[in-house]
Amino acid sequence: MRIATITRYESSSRPWTRLVELAGDRFPDALDDVTFLRAHDVKLQLDIDDAGIGYRMTLLGPEVEVVERNRAEQGRSPLSAVLAALATDTQEFEVTRAKRLAREAARGELTPRDARSMCEDFGYEAFDAEYSRYQEEIRLSMSAKRRQGKRWALGGKPK
Repeated sequence: MRIATITRYESSSRPWTRLVELAGDRFPDALDDVTFLRAHDVKLQLDIDDAGIGYRMTLLGPEVEVVERNRAEQGRSPLSAVLAALATDTQEFEVTRAKRLAREAARGELTPRDARSMCEDFGYEAFDAEYSRYQEEIRLSMSAKRRQGKRWALGGKPK
C-alpha cells in the first residue's frame, strides 16, 4: 500500500512549534533533543498511516540518527512517543479547524466550497458532518421562528 506524504509540513512552523511544546509539556527528557534537531533544520515529515486513520510523523536528517543513538546509549526512550503525540495533535487540529470552517460556512461568512477547500486531510469528513448538522439546526430554528411568528386572532386571521 502506498503511503501519502504530506510535504507541506516539512517547511511549516506549526508542527515544529507544537513538537517543542509537546516535548516540554509531556516529555521533558526529549525537549533538548527536539530543540537541537529543530536548530539543525531537520525535516519533519507527516505521512498518513497504513490504516488511513491517522498520521505518522518522521524526522529526516543525519542528526536524527545521532540523537537516537545517544538516547539509546543513555537508556532513554526513542523520540517516537513525542512524534506520536504530535501526529494526534495535528489530526485533532485539522478536525477542529474544519468544524470552525463549517460553522462559518453555515452562517454565510464563507461559501461552503471555499470553506471546504481550506480543510486538510482528516478535516474533510468533519467539515461535511458539521456543515450538515449546522444547516439542519438553522433550518429547524427558522421553521420554529416562522411558526412562532404566526399568531391567530379570534377572527381566524393572523395578526
